[in-house]
Amino acid sequence: MVWWAQQWVLTVRGSPMGFAAPRFRSISASRSLLCDYDGVSLTVENLVEDPLIRTRIVAGSSGGGRMVTWAHTCELTDPWNWLGSGDLLMTDGYGFPADPEDQAEFVRNLARVNIAGLALAEGFAAPPLTSRAVEVADQLAFPVLMTERNVPFVTIARRVAESDSSRSSIRSTRVLRLYDVLRRTHLDEADADALLDNLAREIGARLHVIELRRGRELLPTGRPLPDKVRVAALEVIRARDGVLPASTRLQLGDEVTGLLLPVARQNNAAMIVYTQGSGELPDLVLAQHVAMIAELDVERRAARALQAREVRSTLARRLLEASISLEAAAAQLESAGLGPGPWRVSAWQPRDAANEADLSADLSGLDIAHLSTTKGDLHVVILPDESYVEPLNEALGVNGAVVGVSQPVLSAARISDAWREARWALEAAHSSASGSAAYGARGSYFMPRTVAEGEAVVDRLLGPLLEYDRANDTRLVASLMAFFEANRSWQEGAKRLGIHKHTLVYRMKKVEHLLGMDLRDSGTQAELFLALKTWQLLQLD
Repeated sequence: MVWWAQQWVLTVRGSPMGFAAPRFRSISASRSLLCDYDGVSLTVENLVEDPLIRTRIVAGSSGGGRMVTWAHTCELTDPWNWLGSGDLLMTDGYGFPADPEDQAEFVRNLARVNIAGLALAEGFAAPPLTSRAVEVADQLAFPVLMTERNVPFVTIARRVAESDSSRSSIRSTRVLRLYDVLRRTHLDEADADALLDNLAREIGARLHVIELRRGRELLPTGRPLPDKVRVAALEVIRARDGVLPASTRLQLGDEVTGLLLPVARQNNAAMIVYTQGSGELPDLVLAQHVAMIAELDVERRAARALQAREVRSTLARRLLEASISLEAAAAQLESAGLGPGPWRVSAWQPRDAANEADLSADLSGLDIAHLSTTKGDLHVVILPDESYVEPLNEALGVNGAVVGVSQPVLSAARISDAWREARWALEAAHSSASGSAAYGARGSYFMPRTVAEGEAVVDRLLGPLLEYDRANDTRLVASLMAFFEANRSWQEGAKRLGIHKHTLVYRMKKVEHLLGMDLRDSGTQAELFLALKTWQLLQLD
């Protein structure tokens, strides 16, 4: 069992959970929490004393006592985001800068995350080590080594691996304990929300899993994530355009306070690992195993949430279409946590199609009971009356979506009517400065109170025109609307319709004749314009 765990640890380490891995050279050495060599911890000095290594310390010699727990090569420009505490970085120098200050900063970053040392391959791509880099390495007691050209880095890696063999079972045991925590937590469904806290106790660090856009927590914990840690994590995420390496150091002030590790395969979540005070960060490989376990739980919860949303979406559609009995509707609304009413229906559209996925994600993250579905190109949300304003504003925002909201309804039988009100309000919201409108609210655009009222207005004022258009395949109603929308300009109205100005004049004379009205009268204009807008709203049905 221990041998299997050791091999599995190495296999997982080679491919960090489905995320783009750096192009490491094909050298690996097992790691452990402690490293012994003939009963003595393996240090940088131990390595350079070995004649087979043919490596010398060229800077930071006072740090020769640093313990080496792992050795690996990396040619990236930011290896401190890929290696862990106690690791020896071996490089041909492709990612090592030539500028003196850049070299000094490179050394500082390695020392900051407690890398054991930097081994440069002599005679390859590495530019000469500058005096400025040597000065900083000496100040920080950070060993910089030079390995002779004819010594392959695999020799060093094997040397570290041999020193690690007597302690490798320590990590294997701890890895097995982590997965046992997962097993025990999921066996007891009542304890499922304690998974992250149980893992945190196992590795001696605080854990939080957040989504990458807003930093919303995806897994429950007993203690909230401090705002300063959330802000630091989001700054790192945004600086990298949401694409995270296998691990990233989080920094608050002058001290390293945590790790940021990708979690979900879709690269939309990350795990924050941090300690308080002077506590040491956990072993990087253990942290990556915890991230893998968290990924499994995130995906398990996401699958359950998707299934629940599909059920609730079906219920929402049946309510909007009035295809469910009143008794069943009331019972299922109560069961879904929306209470006995009143409820409101909102319809929304993204201002920019590119924002639709983000807005949908925000909406699905609402922490209040609601039903959501889509109808054509519209998104629909049904939620309790007392909690509709703030959640919608927070989830959608006036800059992200146009929102129309119905009046509250007390009966589930009226939710289909509320859906119509929401669509009408959405039409008004498109011309609103705020991007939102509530049906029946003071100052909102003219809307009929009921479908019957709207139909009566349209029939009384526009009936003859609609009948004439149907009988003669003409466009008198559309022409009247274009005339009003062009501020009664013959030239502009004709241009919108793609006809000659005299043709529009003829059509308006026909309108006046059929309706028995004078289009020069301001009262007539107001009545007809509002009737036309009502007719447009009714077409939504």
